[in-house]
Amino acid sequence: MNTTIQRKPRFTGLLKTIAALAICGGTCLQSPAAEKLSDWLSFSANLDAGYRSTQFYEENHDVGVLQWDSRLELWLPPHRETLSFGPYIRFAGIAATKDPAWENAFLAGPGFGGQVYPFSLSALHDGKNTSSLVKLLGPLRLFGEYNFLDYWGGANSWRPDHQVRAGADYWLALNSNNIKKAWWLEAWAGGWWQSANEFDPNYNAWIFAQSVRSGLRLKDKGVLSWITPYAVLESSLTDHQDYYWENRLLTGGGLRVAPLLKASDDKGVLTRLVFFAEYVYAAAYYGASAPSNVPDHDWRIGVSLSIGEWFQDPFKHSQSGR
Repeated sequence: MNTTIQRKPRFTGLLKTIAALAICGGTCLQSPAAEKLSDWLSFSANLDAGYRSTQFYEENHDVGVLQWDSRLELWLPPHRETLSFGPYIRFAGIAATKDPAWENAFLAGPGFGGQVYPFSLSALHDGKNTSSLVKLLGPLRLFGEYNFLDYWGGANSWRPDHQVRAGADYWLALNSNNIKKAWWLEAWAGGWWQSANEFDPNYNAWIFAQSVRSGLRLKDKGVLSWITPYAVLESSLTDHQDYYWENRLLTGGGLRVAPLLKASDDKGVLTRLVFFAEYVYAAAYYGASAPSNVPDHDWRIGVSLSIGEWFQDPFKHSQSGR
């Protein structure tokens, strides 16, 4: 079966859905009634799209990739006044111009979970006197979720169709689009147990992963301040040490354009937007090494954006810890 043909209707519909949610995020949550609604219901998402030269998979892979992850979140009473917790629906996936199964799938289509931000507990906060450590730990999220998986194409019907994940993650963004600050940082870290991957329904492993990007800009120089060089550090470690692609350290650098965004505390708006070109290199493998025919580098060019409180600045949103 031609998986590319089968993929197009889903892919087009998905893009329309993402666009509608993004537009709604920026406009639908600005009326008084919607602001009241946002106290207990929110939408957050992260999306990356662009070109990859190898994907650490094969030389001249030269693929276009779209990756997305999103949550429609319900905040239970007292609606984040005392503690941020509640259930959510997750939509996540990846689509590419080439056909490997791991590049073309709904990874949560949908998923259902529950989450809590432990450092949002109001007892830990005291206005301007809240400790910097409590603020810094504000984005820490504990979660458990059940995801429906769908690897596209009839040839992939044998692959796992569900997955359980449970653990913690942390998304931090400082000054990504703030041209008044010379230094910016984006960091993500997670540790979770996962029941299945793209080829094993009994994967049953712990995964620990981190990603850090940080750079400098000329502040308050108008459009010139949008342009910034940066360093990249990515790492992943799993219980399956023989899977070399899951156990490695990547280093590199790049150049990005991060336009100034309208400052807003509204939930659901576009909160991060960057255009980037970066080069990453496999500096080390923690377990088995990659075969000699597997590339040790990748060029990535594209755009990355976030909606709502996916990436968080805990020093800007210190009142709720979120």
